[in-house]
Amino acid sequence: MFLSKEENPSAILSTASPQSTYPAKNSLFVCVTMLEPQFSMKRGILFVMGSMLLYGAFANTAFAGFGITPPYVHNDTLRPGSEYTQEIIIVRSDPVEDLNAELALNLPAIESWFSFDRGIKFVLPKGESQVKLHVTVRVPDDAKLGGYNGNIRIRTSSSAGQSTGVSLALGAQIDVQLKVVDQIFDFSVRRVELFEAEEGHQKWWLSFPGKVKFAMYIENIGNVPAIPYKVSLQIFDVSGQQLLETTENSNTVDSVLPFDTKKVVAYFPTWLPPGAYRVKYSIEKDETRNAQAGELALSILPRGTITGYEEYGFEGLKLSQQLSVILPIGTLALLIMFVMFFRMKKPRRRRERASNDDARHRDPPESESPRRPRSAASSGGVVDLSRRR
Repeated sequence: MFLSKEENPSAILSTASPQSTYPAKNSLFVCVTMLEPQFSMKRGILFVMGSMLLYGAFANTAFAGFGITPPYVHNDTLRPGSEYTQEIIIVRSDPVEDLNAELALNLPAIESWFSFDRGIKFVLPKGESQVKLHVTVRVPDDAKLGGYNGNIRIRTSSSAGQSTGVSLALGAQIDVQLKVVDQIFDFSVRRVELFEAEEGHQKWWLSFPGKVKFAMYIENIGNVPAIPYKVSLQIFDVSGQQLLETTENSNTVDSVLPFDTKKVVAYFPTWLPPGAYRVKYSIEKDETRNAQAGELALSILPRGTITGYEEYGFEGLKLSQQLSVILPIGTLALLIMFVMFFRMKKPRRRRERASNDDARHRDPPESESPRRPRSAASSGGVVDLSRRR
């Protein structure tokens, strides 16, 4: 605001500062100094409004919301030679365009352990609000035991900003905390499933049991392959009062690799008839530690009821019945081998005898040398003239 000499300074003074009592010759200076804060306030308001308009102009850069989950790579049970993979999900609330992403690694002494399925530089595609990034840690065989810390920064930038010269960038940080230790055997059971079974059946003198399928979802929280030490079932009547049968898994349960979660299955034989039962299960880590125990309902149905049901074969028979099959078959096999052995041995003896006889006829014994004709001297001076020609 500019003041002319014709304007009344006192009027302006009273408007700008009613409490002022400065003399008239300084009125113009007073008015200007008192009005400068008003100009500064206006400039601040204009700056804020301009910034908001600028932000609105570049609203298509999709930075309304950005984050990662989980924001860390933590593992306290790594061992030399092990491998671990953590899934990081990058989240955007308004993915209206492609974004360039770049990883900045701050991993002292362990940067060579890390690899990323998308590489160091990748693109967050337009239209995808969630992008998965798999971070894999491979511990060398000669890694020293101890803790290792660091972080990974994710920096993003708009592709459109490169052409306009103006871009906004946001980022996130992944905290890294690792610990290399000795071997640890441990696992947890996430959940279990007990499936319907069919009753057993009789064939000849063999009693084939029903086959109960018990599934376990096991997470290996150690750093060596894990497998349950023992899985057992106690089958009660439907009220859970009377124990009818105790059984253990008949198969070898698959092992679970370190830091992995896997569904494994145990099979149990049962000789109970069709009906409803109550089952108490127990999953043991070793002789002293129990991983989980609980109760489930079990239904045994008549044979042929369940489509695709897998029955027990020879492995489901009791040991006594398995021996009743193995021993006769083994005895018969030994008898056949014995007969074949002697049949093969007789022709060999005959061939040996024949070869000995031939050798005897071809080479007469040294004691049986041919006789020489007697000379006249040896026959007493008498010569047989009839043999002379």
